[in-house]
Amino acid sequence: MISEPFEQRIEIAFLFTGACWALWWNIQWKRVMGFWLRPPYRPWVQWLFRTFFALCFLGSLYRLWQEVKMHPLAKHDLVPTIGIAAIMCAVVGLMSVLGLWMLDRRDRNSDVPVK
Repeated sequence: MISEPFEQRIEIAFLFTGACWALWWNIQWKRVMGFWLRPPYRPWVQWLFRTFFALCFLGSLYRLWQEVKMHPLAKHDLVPTIGIAAIMCAVVGLMSVLGLWMLDRRDRNSDVPVK
């Protein structure tokens, strides 16, 4: 059980960031699949990944809801928690953009025939 208010803020911000990232996986599922596999994707593989992404999102929302229910945020904790979550989401977003850029670059370079 978390007793420290700062730890509670960090925990809730981390869980919120995880839920946002899992939501992004569900929205951009074809691009995210590219981290592990190269197209073309078989239908059963797409279904498997989409199911995994959906379960990750639902699980992260459930865990976030449990944490907020166990440790409700006071009004004075709301703004710092949102600030921490915004920083975490920005870092995860930048990592994801960098990863997708590297993935696109890899795919473009693999299209060039080798002599």
